Amino acid sequence: MNTKDIKTKRPWRRIKPIGYLTGGDFGYMNEPSVSDESILFKNVTQGDFLREYYPSGHRINDPSHYPDIYKEEYVDVLDDEGQPTGEKTRRLYKEEVPRYAFAFQQIITTKQLVHLCGNDIQFELNTSEPTQTQQEDFKMFREGWMGSDMEVAFYEAAKSVKITGDGAIVGYLNNGKFGYKSLSYLNGDILYPHYDSITGELSVFARSYYDYDDAGDIVCEWLEVWDKDMFRRFKKTGEKYQSLMKRIIGMFKLSGYVAVEEKPHGFPFVPVAYKRDDSGACWSASQNSIDGYEITFSQMAHNNQAFGEPILYLQGESVEMTHDINGTLKVLTMGTDDKAGYLESQSASESFMKQLDTLYKMINEQSFAVIPPELRSGDLPAAALKILYSPAYEKATCDAAEYQPFLNTLVKMFMFGYGVEKGKSIDFMNLPIKWWIKAYIHLNETAIVTDLATAVQNGFISKETAAERISFYGTVGEWDRIMKEYKQQQEADLLYE
Repeated sequence: MNTKDIKTKRPWRRIKPIGYLTGGDFGYMNEPSVSDESILFKNVTQGDFLREYYPSGHRINDPSHYPDIYKEEYVDVLDDEGQPTGEKTRRLYKEEVPRYAFAFQQIITTKQLVHLCGNDIQFELNTSEPTQTQQEDFKMFREGWMGSDMEVAFYEAAKSVKITGDGAIVGYLNNGKFGYKSLSYLNGDILYPHYDSITGELSVFARSYYDYDDAGDIVCEWLEVWDKDMFRRFKKTGEKYQSLMKRIIGMFKLSGYVAVEEKPHGFPFVPVAYKRDDSGACWSASQNSIDGYEITFSQMAHNNQAFGEPILYLQGESVEMTHDINGTLKVLTMGTDDKAGYLESQSASESFMKQLDTLYKMINEQSFAVIPPELRSGDLPAAALKILYSPAYEKATCDAAEYQPFLNTLVKMFMFGYGVEKGKSIDFMNLPIKWWIKAYIHLNETAIVTDLATAVQNGFISKETAAERISFYGTVGEWDRIMKEYKQQQEADLLYE
């Protein structure tokens, strides 16, 4: 593949309503009317996701979408001496409308990440009678997983997917030691995955990024490519990234990519775990409601600004007013037939609030985010908490299934890389381990411990399994510590006797 073929990527799209219910008619007495329906989409870039994520880039801050108010006034034209000439000229005044952007996208992202990544990745030996060697290798594997910050790697990839639509983790071997690097559009990386058309496995993966100077101008572009055997790095410093003078000098000497590095990456497969969400950012289903909420709130603020203060009206010819230095009315003098009062304006706050409350509710429901309820009692039981947070729990459960292929590649990459580091790559790859993502739900830890203790007492599960399940209190080798303490107690009893 050449660099042009490598730098290709399927865009993110949002379907348009054009063509809705125009597929033709069907009758029992005649043949169906078949039409070649063309579905229209609007491309959405990863830059659009970032603009939606940060409040400063929201649509409400764009004057072309939510314009300011311009007022027109005709004033006298003055001559050089400051006297009116009898002509009029038009003058425009701009009134900046209030604009309010809210960080709903960041709130939704945080909530979904907590329910997806709140629990550690679950590992278990998938055999009824593991050998002593398998147990020792499994313990070493879990210690390496935690020591290499692979939980952080999974979180960084999930965060990138939730915000920008895709993310990747690349493994590498540095002098025989395993390491990883997170690649994301958040950090300026553009990712280009390519898959085998038959097996569907990743065959080539590329990443491009730019170097900048102090002025923020692009100096050069880098392209890094991984295949099943090699890692290659290319550099481009063409006329596109040069100053105007250099462009003129090198007008007929256009430069392309130059290979600057090529070496084996040490893995028997493409050492990349890549995840893409074709729906885009995690708040995409709520984006239209978020835009409507910000416009409605800004309109309400503008309405309050215009009609919040009472309007004074004066009727009569002998009314005189005295203001202080700030323009506040201090003294009002009028005749017996003159009148003064305040106009009563109808408040639109109630209708605005009803619209805002509906939008706020739909924003959270469409993104499966739950607003924490106000508790008026003590700790709630586990069943009640699951019911309260059922939308978030259901979303995290679906995400766990969708992220499982990504996790399979990540664990496979770690098994081989960490196995090379410890000299146990074959042993790790042959371990009968199963792994899965456990969705997080707010539960009382005391209730979990009580349930596990009850299960052990009634013989439902073993003490070893219970020790593995209480990960927030124990360690990876907690069962070994328990057995060690038990043996020490036995030795102490024998010495005492």
